Amino acid sequence: MTATTDQLKAEADPPSRAAHAYVAGAVEYGFRHAWDLFALTDIGPSRWTDALLGETRAHLSGCLNAVELAISLQMGDNWLARTVEALGPNFCRDAVERSPALLSPLLVGHLRQRAAAALVLRTALGMPAVATQIGPEAAETTDQRLGDALAALRLSLDPWYDPQPVDRPMRADLPAEVFCDLVWTAAALLVDGLAARMGVDSAAAIPDIGRAAQAVIARHDEQNGPFARAVYVALILADDAQADRQALQAAFSHDLLLLAAIGARRCRMSIERALALLIDGNHDLRAAFARVLHLSDDAYAALLTGLGIVRDDMPDSALLDLVPNYQRLTPDLAMQALTRWSGPEQLIEKLARMDWSQP
Repeated sequence: MTATTDQLKAEADPPSRAAHAYVAGAVEYGFRHAWDLFALTDIGPSRWTDALLGETRAHLSGCLNAVELAISLQMGDNWLARTVEALGPNFCRDAVERSPALLSPLLVGHLRQRAAAALVLRTALGMPAVATQIGPEAAETTDQRLGDALAALRLSLDPWYDPQPVDRPMRADLPAEVFCDLVWTAAALLVDGLAARMGVDSAAAIPDIGRAAQAVIARHDEQNGPFARAVYVALILADDAQADRQALQAAFSHDLLLLAAIGARRCRMSIERALALLIDGNHDLRAAFARVLHLSDDAYAALLTGLGIVRDDMPDSALLDLVPNYQRLTPDLAMQALTRWSGPEQLIEKLARMDWSQP
C-alpha cells in the first residue's frame, strides 16, 4: 500500500511533538518552583538575590502568623482551641520549613512579587512615615477620587516600610485566590501538628479546623490589598497624560506596584504579569515596558537602579549600555514586543508552558 501524503506528513511531524513541548514546559515550570522552595528553605542554590530571599521569607512568615492567629481566634471555645494554643505561637511558620511542598507556585510567586515591590520601595524611601508620601502625589491632581485612591494605596503599603520580624504577624491582604491557598496551607499544618505533637486524631480535627479556616476566608476582602488598590488607581486615571505623569513619579520613587499597574492596564495584561516582566524579564522586555509608559531616560535609569536590589544582573556599568539602547526604542516597537504577554493571565500562563520563553 502506498503511503498517502497525509500519512507521510504525520510521520514527519508526529502529534507527540506538541505533547512533548507541553511536557518540557511543565517540567521546566516544576523545576523552577522546586528551585524556589530549595532557596526558601536554605537547602539549595537560588535564582534570587539574598535581599529578595530574606524579604520573601519575612512576608511568608508574617502572613502565616496572621492567618494562624485568625484561625485560632475563630475557633473560640471549641474543644480544640486550647490544644491548638498549646502548639505554641507561630507554629505554622516553623512547621512549613519541614513541609515546603505545601507552598504552591501561586503562593510563592505572589509573595516573591510582593516582597520585591516592598524591598524596592523601602530602599528608595528609607522607611519614612507613610503620611509624608501621601500629600505630594494627592496634590498633583484635582480629582478627589484619584487623590483618595492614591492615599489608600499608600496606607495599604504601610507595613512594607518597616522590615517585619519573622515572629510577628503581617496583614495578609492578599488576592483572594492566594489568600485561600495560604489559609489552607496553615490549616493543613495545624492538623498535622495536632496529630504529631498532641496526639489528636486527624479525622476529629479536620472538620473543626476546616470550619474555622472557611470562616476566615469568608471574611477576607481582597479589595483592601495593595495589589487591588494599585489596579484601582490605574483604572481611574483620567487619560494617558495623567497616567504618564503617575508612571513617571512611580519610576522615580521606585513604586514598582503602581508602575506595574499602570503598565498592565496599558498593555492589557495582569499586574502579576507586568511585575514578572519587571522583576524577572530580560533587559529588552523591561525596556519595552518602560517605553510604553513613556518614561524619560532618567526615569528609566531610576527604575533600573531600584530593581538592582532584586536582580543580580544590574551593576552600575550596565546602565552605560542599557540607556542608549532605550533611547533608540520606539513606542510602537515596544508594544509589539509586549503583545505576546497581553491577554487573560490564565491563557498566557498555559502558553508559557508550551515551549514559550517566559520571564
